[in-house]
Amino acid sequence: MRFSSLTLGLAAVVLASPAAANAPAVPRQLAKMDAEAFRIAARVDDDDLEFATIISTHNGFRKEWRVNGSTWVDSHVEAHIDKRTGDTRFEVHQTLRYHGSQRHYDMVHFEDHDGKLVAQPLDSALRGDDSMCPNSEFNGDCSLTMKLVFSVDETQLNAVLTRAEGWDLKFKGQPAGKGDLRIRMVPAEIRGLMLAVDDYRATLSAPTGG
Repeated sequence: MRFSSLTLGLAAVVLASPAAANAPAVPRQLAKMDAEAFRIAARVDDDDLEFATIISTHNGFRKEWRVNGSTWVDSHVEAHIDKRTGDTRFEVHQTLRYHGSQRHYDMVHFEDHDGKLVAQPLDSALRGDDSMCPNSEFNGDCSLTMKLVFSVDETQLNAVLTRAEGWDLKFKGQPAGKGDLRIRMVPAEIRGLMLAVDDYRATLSAPTGG
């Protein structure tokens, strides 16, 4: 039996549609950035009265993007480096702004470095100042904000660098998946953080003048 090119093309679309439907959108400008851009933009908070130095990609891409009709997001990664030992804790920070009623998140799903699905509790899910909305003067949908944070090890981040398409995360809304939020982090941002961490670690091991 012979199939036309149109039929084969439609079949390919049908077969690919589940994955395509699940793939989170990434802004074009963000997708074009390379690791060096994030490395240069990395923010280093090194306070001499703190035990840890924080290196963040927060300044790498400072634009929210819409992931659905009522939700805008912004993501970045951080490294918290103990200046006494060099031990490093990595964190993923996800901020969101949305319209509607308050949401509740407590878990994040992702594939680990072995390709297995992981359900990990969030370290924190902090709300913005929602105290003024709704109120007696405004009873419609509010513009609400949240900041979600979870820890991740260096092995996992290194594994992400091998995925050209990026690292997909799904923040689980409660109850029963209400408000589930799926986003994608680009490998260049994670690579940029790792390079900035390497730069800082080199200063810790460098000999001091005497």
